[in-house]
Amino acid sequence: MIQARLGKALAFTLAGLFLSGCRAAPLPPTGEAEPKGVRAMWVWDARVAADGTARDRLLKFCRRHRVDTLYLSAYDLRPPMEERYRQFNRLAHQQGITVHALAGDPRWGKPQYHHVPLEWVASFRRFNEGASEPERFNGLHTDVEVYLLSKSWKEQPAMLLGGYLDLNAKIAGELAQDPAEFSVDIPFWFDDDPNYRIFWHGSVKAPAQHVLDTVDSVTVMAYRNFAEGQDGTVHLVSVEMSYADLIGKQVVIGQETQENLYPPYITFGGTSCNALYKEMDKIEGVLGKRPSFGGFALHHYDSYRKLCGE
Repeated sequence: MIQARLGKALAFTLAGLFLSGCRAAPLPPTGEAEPKGVRAMWVWDARVAADGTARDRLLKFCRRHRVDTLYLSAYDLRPPMEERYRQFNRLAHQQGITVHALAGDPRWGKPQYHHVPLEWVASFRRFNEGASEPERFNGLHTDVEVYLLSKSWKEQPAMLLGGYLDLNAKIAGELAQDPAEFSVDIPFWFDDDPNYRIFWHGSVKAPAQHVLDTVDSVTVMAYRNFAEGQDGTVHLVSVEMSYADLIGKQVVIGQETQENLYPPYITFGGTSCNALYKEMDKIEGVLGKRPSFGGFALHHYDSYRKLCGE
């Protein structure tokens, strides 16, 4: 497994070198000429891959805001969507944008539902195997928030966490010989509540650490509209990054842009692009030199575009 993951890291290094040759010259949204890490964005509406006008608008938005990685909703990879995703990936890659197939459901963490995401992983692999190099997805990204199953989470959190961790291990096993990156979303509190430490695969650890041990990278949903302070984004991701530093994994820092969320400090919705970028600059100023710093991810395309007045 370790050798397979090292091979994947090399494959993505080479892919990055290839893509850099065709990368457009985006306009950085902050004062820094060369921001570190990725600038990722969730895209939950699969129609942008199917509609030419929507696709072009998305790619133009990516260029303007230095978005170089997309978590693109891709639940259904069968025809006719198969060809549309191939076309989208080819166009995105021409502009230096990597694309990760995105899917998830809280129920996927339950063992009785594991067959559903595993069938999706199999369809992902068939898609990439049947596509030319420029048409393939660069990675697979899951959003499986088992704690949203509120009744089950309240009654049996350990069962849900164990099932979720087992699912990640199964997916990692399916992708062990595959160059595609396997990344997942996790909440910031997966490392800071001792009540959720769990014995899994021979050791007791926080869920975030077990996840980092298993996958290639994590996107921490550290949703705060301020960088500094005891409850700011820097503080929320510090433990995950310390562990990732030790084991050589990447942590991408998620930020929220949707409006009308409660409490209001979890989102930049209703503020401005400049407010978002100012706080991101602060975060990068503190964490950017850490080995595990993987950049940022913005949730999500529709609300991010609205935040920027587009």
